[in-house]
Amino acid sequence: MRYLTKILMITVCLVALSGIAAACDSCVECKTLGYWKAPCLWPVESIHIGGITYTKYQAIDIICHPVRYDKTYAMFNALVTAKLNVKSGCCPSSEVEDAIWGADRWLEVYKLGSGVTVSSDAWKKEFVYCSRDTYPSGEDMFKKLDAFNNGY
Repeated sequence: MRYLTKILMITVCLVALSGIAAACDSCVECKTLGYWKAPCLWPVESIHIGGITYTKYQAIDIICHPVRYDKTYAMFNALVTAKLNVKSGCCPSSEVEDAIWGADRWLEVYKLGSGVTVSSDAWKKEFVYCSRDTYPSGEDMFKKLDAFNNGY
């Protein structure tokens, strides 16, 4: 009887472990910004970015805005893409989760269209939110999100 109990316990453990492995393997491949330009592919009807809720159509209009001279648009694009990827089952690391959180706070402070340049302190230096929470620079958070969105 003791052997049957041990076999039963081993079987239960193996079944539980296979469920954990299946859960770990259930992540989907992340999609790039271009994929999310199609509203029919969005898993949500609206998205909350930098303290503002946008409909998917408003967000797509912003995504189509040139990012060349204003890094707030680049950050918006990377953050929208990352949030949609997570909602769709792409599994972020804890570093990416922190970058999503930090980028959201960054866009609360540096409002969309505020003209943050590539050489500005806002983009290059460590970001402090509400005098207490410290995040990497806007550039570093953007790079982390961009790598996640591109499958790296």
